[in-house]
Amino acid sequence: MNVLLLVGMAVLALLAVALVAFFGVRQRAQRRTRLDVNRELYQQRQQELKQEYADGLLSEKAFQAALRELDKRFVNENAELEQLEEHAIGRGIWLPAVFIVIFAAVGYALFGSWEQQRFADQARQQLPELAQQVLNNQQAAPTEEELKLFALGLRQRLQQDGGDGLTWMLYARATTALQRYEQALEAYGHAYQLEPERPGILLGYAQLLINLGGAEQLQRAARLLSELLALEPRNIDALSLTGAVAYQRGDWQQAVEAWRLLSRVMSADDPRYVAVQEALADARAQLEATQQQLRVRVELADALRAQLPEDATLFVFVKAVDGAPMPAAVVRQPVNDFPVEVVLSDAQAMLPDYKMSQLNQWLVEARISTDDRIEIAAGDLGAEAKIVTPAPDAEVTLTISLQLTPN
Repeated sequence: MNVLLLVGMAVLALLAVALVAFFGVRQRAQRRTRLDVNRELYQQRQQELKQEYADGLLSEKAFQAALRELDKRFVNENAELEQLEEHAIGRGIWLPAVFIVIFAAVGYALFGSWEQQRFADQARQQLPELAQQVLNNQQAAPTEEELKLFALGLRQRLQQDGGDGLTWMLYARATTALQRYEQALEAYGHAYQLEPERPGILLGYAQLLINLGGAEQLQRAARLLSELLALEPRNIDALSLTGAVAYQRGDWQQAVEAWRLLSRVMSADDPRYVAVQEALADARAQLEATQQQLRVRVELADALRAQLPEDATLFVFVKAVDGAPMPAAVVRQPVNDFPVEVVLSDAQAMLPDYKMSQLNQWLVEARISTDDRIEIAAGDLGAEAKIVTPAPDAEVTLTISLQLTPN
């Protein structure tokens, strides 16, 4: 805060104290004058009543009543005078108070704007130095105050000449560091429009979108990284982020491919190498889990062949052993003869976020429905459920041998 602003604030405070004291003293003097006049009138009338009583003009009863009425009037008039004085004091101070407020607002506008201008001048002066610091990612990272100066200087420059892709990219980096993400997204958008093939813009834009983490942002980030890899196929940062985006989207195959290529182009002594290998192993495990499938052979007991309904529907499904009753995968098909073979995998999942590959064990069931619904109804036939350990090519045989009854 500059010295002039401090001096102005001190002057305003002194002025306020002086005005309050002045009007207070003046109103107290006026109040004493009016009370004195009222008291003199009271005493004069009191003497007149006493003289009238002495002269026999008033009886004892009338004299006492007149005195009481005089006392009552004196008290009421004094109270009214005090109320009038309080209102007068308020009116007297109101105008100077408005003057002080207006003066303070004007002073702040003048000196506050001056302070902002000084900050803006400082931002322009330090812009080249701060730009080098941000561009080169020096060990001595800029402080928050320096970033604010840098962002302000860049914004002024962009307002003056519209800027180029590099300037918009720098502004986007600064606002990202300051967690002003809406401004950063807008800045990266301008930068990308001006220079769509600049690697720094593509990479920074994608990183910001990934950090925001929404489905649309991840999709947009994947496209930007694809464009970057088309320009620089061995870009380590682009490969790393491509794998991360694919992993978040559940695209295990792409994550494996990106991180496998990254491990090839990255030096083994790179401090990030171990983390990449761990991420690659995790993605491979996820991919192998999605490639697991279960081959189920369904047979029909001879004793129930005569009870097989016409236009029967066969349901074969996998559930969690101890968990939700909702099937993780299900196959539904018409059946007229047995045995029948079906294959279950994540491809038959009923929900995108609940799949066979997420289960440690599979509870496998088969059911013949008479009404084309998986819920048990009268006349349905079923098999004894079996538990299967997940494996890439697991197999199990179920025999329809039970007559089911609804709960």
